[in-house]
Amino acid sequence: MSDPGNVGVVRLLWVAARENDVDALLSLTTPDVEWRPTAVTAPGLHGRDALRGYLDGLRTVGTLLDAHPYSFEAVGDCVIVSGVLRVRRDDGGVDAIQRWWVYRVARGKVAVAASHSSRADALRDARAPRPRK
Repeated sequence: MSDPGNVGVVRLLWVAARENDVDALLSLTTPDVEWRPTAVTAPGLHGRDALRGYLDGLRTVGTLLDAHPYSFEAVGDCVIVSGVLRVRRDDGGVDAIQRWWVYRVARGKVAVAASHSSRADALRDARAPRPRK
């Protein structure tokens, strides 16, 4: 069953990201958050400290111009966000990239965030059984 409160948590996360409020964004994640970034080539990140370093680096480099969500959809304990990234290329031009993000929410905090290039992949991820910790 989907939890509509999870959508609210993910909306707040997007507001914090849009406002470049890293502290607010991190407060909406679990201490051991797993984050698989989209904007630049990077390995998966584990934990708030790694996520903070990544987000601070994005602001410094100026690669990510903005991200805009189109929709938020609750699927089980996940929220799928459909949206677009605007990313600066090395030549100064800008690319708009359609993405689907899956946020797995546990106890009111984002525990996992992953990016996908298709809605079908995002749905598969959101519906996959959770690994036991």
